[in-house]
Amino acid sequence: MSSIRSTLKATATIAMVVCAASAAFAVTGDDVLSRMQDTFSIGGADSGEGILLSIAVVNQYASGITTDYNLAVAAETVLDPNRPADADETSHALMYFVGGDDEGMIFLLSTPEAKSEKSRMWLYISSFGLTKELVSDEDQSGNFAGSTLTYADIAGASDMRDDYSATILREETLTLGSEERAVWVLELTPKPGVDTDYARMLLWVDKEEDMFLRLEGYDASGAQTKEIVVASLGTFEERRIPDVMVGRDLETGDVSTITLSGMRRPTGGLAESVFDSANLGSFAPSTYGF
Repeated sequence: MSSIRSTLKATATIAMVVCAASAAFAVTGDDVLSRMQDTFSIGGADSGEGILLSIAVVNQYASGITTDYNLAVAAETVLDPNRPADADETSHALMYFVGGDDEGMIFLLSTPEAKSEKSRMWLYISSFGLTKELVSDEDQSGNFAGSTLTYADIAGASDMRDDYSATILREETLTLGSEERAVWVLELTPKPGVDTDYARMLLWVDKEEDMFLRLEGYDASGAQTKEIVVASLGTFEERRIPDVMVGRDLETGDVSTITLSGMRRPTGGLAESVFDSANLGSFAPSTYGF
């Protein structure tokens, strides 16, 4: 960011590049962001079958302490035929903590397609049999599974187009292991009147798969505070998906590695009641082969 502000000449040069790119690109930054949000749904916008998978989170703190968590995940996109076509889907993801002191705790995320509606989040605390909706900024700023990602970060991946305006800065090639991926590089800035976690973001979005492969978050002073990188890709039903993601909190020095595995379709689908916040205490992972 310092290079952007270094001289008026550099600023003018970048502005000309962006303008030229906007004229040349067949899509806009907002188009790419919108497609990325549609792809973000784990359940798959074109399927009511749902998805099951396992997530392992390993946290390495700057203090030298390491923690790990395992989660059983059920996700689905539900269609409501009574709503308009551009607002008739809601994507749900339920994440059940397996083992350890947090056994049975559940994080539930529901993301409506309607642009006027925000994602909603709940946390079920099994030791108390209590379900709490995460509404306040304080609640949503809690660390997910002790990681460098907050609950707001998890939900924010699907709310970006509502909170930010996107501009295509350039096209480039990103290396992931032995793969070379063509990407759009987007600059995201908050929409007027919207309170966001970052004053500026950069996103590297895979041009073929419409998913982000790298994210950088910056504060109001221009300092980078967060980095999320897809370290490797896998394949599920002929679609590329993240296998391993690494998140870094550049303010604390903490690093989290998130590994996805065992992605599959549930036999017989998933009942909508699974994603009812009032029913979280009755979720049994063994029913779905976890």
